[in-house]
Amino acid sequence: MATERIRGDSLVGPLRNRRYLWWWAFGLLLLGVTAWIGYNYVGWIVFGLFTYYVGRPITRWIQRYISSRTIAAALTLAFIIVPIIVFLSLFLGVALNQALQILSSDAATALISRLQLPFQQLPSDPVDAITVILQDPTYTSLFGQVSGVAGALATTLFNVFLMLIFAFFLLIQERPLSQWFQKNIFGTDSLAVEYLRSVDRGLTSVFFGYTLTIFVIMILAAVIYGVFNFISPGGIRIPYAILLAVVTGVFTLIPLVGRSVVYAFIVAIMAAQVLQTNPGLLWIPIVFFALMVLVFDNVVRTYIRPALSGKSYNMALVMFAYLLGPALFGWYGIFMGPLLMVVIVEFVTKVMPRFAGVEPEEPVEIPPEVGTGGGSPVEFGDFPDADRGDTPAG
Repeated sequence: MATERIRGDSLVGPLRNRRYLWWWAFGLLLLGVTAWIGYNYVGWIVFGLFTYYVGRPITRWIQRYISSRTIAAALTLAFIIVPIIVFLSLFLGVALNQALQILSSDAATALISRLQLPFQQLPSDPVDAITVILQDPTYTSLFGQVSGVAGALATTLFNVFLMLIFAFFLLIQERPLSQWFQKNIFGTDSLAVEYLRSVDRGLTSVFFGYTLTIFVIMILAAVIYGVFNFISPGGIRIPYAILLAVVTGVFTLIPLVGRSVVYAFIVAIMAAQVLQTNPGLLWIPIVFFALMVLVFDNVVRTYIRPALSGKSYNMALVMFAYLLGPALFGWYGIFMGPLLMVVIVEFVTKVMPRFAGVEPEEPVEIPPEVGTGGGSPVEFGDFPDADRGDTPAG
């Protein structure tokens, strides 16, 4: 009987394996379809992850006063995240416009004049004008460009809507999703769960910390430059203030020199203006540089960066992640670059030591009030900020 049972199992086993091979093939097909969808929407998925990590601490803070997580997430997206996205889009749009003015102002003027010229040649009779429009290839090409822009705008708005829905879903379902994956996929105490928790903490630090810090510095620098242009005497102005504010935020990532390079460039421009108009006002650019380095940078290091940045990565890695990301992936590279940096660094520090039988070092924890302002459930203050004593430009 035992022999027959062994033979029966040995015969049934391959049949079962062949049966499950079809399911494995079907599963791989589904995985390929999912990967194809993710590839086509990878930019908006990464943007949605960024929105989720920015909105999560705010949602948890609101949830301290409103018990419903759905309402808290909706309030976060509607009254905080969406206005921030709209404002930053307009802000960066103005900066891009100023950059285009610097690079190709003459070419832009010529292009506008060429586009407006045919309209000045239309017949006064409406029927004849419509006939000209339908027959003239210039108008056909122009309408094609307009319809293309309208289509791209509609597609972008739809993708933004999908991104917000994705972020909203993550905000209200993060805990059930985490529990389901731990229970059914990875296991509660598995290495995969430990690694994903480290990645989650790292993305919280990078997205809510470094990225938000860059945007805050951009906006504050734009306000300072605008106020200076408003009150500065003698016709001394900071040209293209919005564009230089964006550059100021980006240069925050550069160690040692950082924003001081931008300040020095602005001072050089103002000094040239002063020497051409009134050399007695040379003290104005000097005072501007001193205030930006001694006051503004200290505010950034003392208040802004500690309040936003939690767990700190090596600034060189952060710099290359932010600078190479857009160069490699396009517009969404500002989110994809830091994400890949976190995934790689956490793998090297948390998983690779296990290959050699070495336990990775545990992060040092600090009291919640140090990073979060008083026992908040927000997780971005769980680790000390090694970058609080950064360089004068940091």
